[in-house]
Amino acid sequence: MKSTVVSVARKLKLYQLVVFDQVLRSGSLVGAAQALNLTQPAVTKIIHEMEAFLGAALLVRGNRGVRATELGGVVVRRAHAMLTELRSLTDEVNAYHSGTTGQVMVGSLTSSSALLLPHTLRLLKESAPGVLVTVRVGHMDQLFSSLLAGELDIVVGRIPDDWRWHEYEPRLKVDVLCEEGLCIVAGAEHPLHASGRPVSLAELHPFPWILPPRSGLLRRTVDRLFEELDLGPPANVIESIAALTNYELMQDQQTVGFFPLQTTQQLAHGGKLKAFDLGKPLSFGRIGCFYSANRNLDPASRLFRECLTLANRPNAQN
Repeated sequence: MKSTVVSVARKLKLYQLVVFDQVLRSGSLVGAAQALNLTQPAVTKIIHEMEAFLGAALLVRGNRGVRATELGGVVVRRAHAMLTELRSLTDEVNAYHSGTTGQVMVGSLTSSSALLLPHTLRLLKESAPGVLVTVRVGHMDQLFSSLLAGELDIVVGRIPDDWRWHEYEPRLKVDVLCEEGLCIVAGAEHPLHASGRPVSLAELHPFPWILPPRSGLLRRTVDRLFEELDLGPPANVIESIAALTNYELMQDQQTVGFFPLQTTQQLAHGGKLKAFDLGKPLSFGRIGCFYSANRNLDPASRLFRECLTLANRPNAQN
């Protein structure tokens, strides 16, 4: 018999979706039972009830635990959005009764984590110590997908240059926070630092390079810099956005790479990293705060966004 909204609402309970989501997050029925303070038979019964109603298996058991079937993937994908709204309802009820509480799931690029994000978190904790913040660092496409799925509340990162025509633009809103500079950097004892004059990209080209991965937004910016000077890509390349790993690689006093200005300022304090004088500033692009166009931010997420704006004001991070 074909399912209807009424039949699904009667038979499929929110608590069942919570249990099913936890089983997939834990990777096992035992893990889900422990996380939810239930017995394994109780978790198994709930999954069987869901499968009986939906008319097909939701889980496949393997050597590494359980994973979703094709139908299970459909169910959990839709469940994420519903459970996000349930979490928002819970947060708003708690906020009404006891002040600002809740949880904020934040996605960020490494560059956004350098100074802006830590200062934002300090401001948030000063005003609302009860708010739990979880930060996930990744590529923008991964973070945007998680934001649309309801797994993240806010993403802080670089706004794509083609944002007006970007595939995510209709479904996401963005607040522009600031313009970020871009630096070419190396270890403080790199031989070209000693020239005492501006250094050209052509002079740096033969050295070993650390470049952003080709799938990232920053790589497109970097590639354009080489193309404008009719330079091919460097021959000796490592692809990485891991700031601390890149910092250590540059201590060979040969390797060259790109860092956003804030990251450069933070890492240069120790005296082991230095930006090259290129004779003109480079632009990393605009940094923005992204959130869903179809889902209202809960109180904790709204407070985080307010703190983000405060942290970005001139002299706020001094």
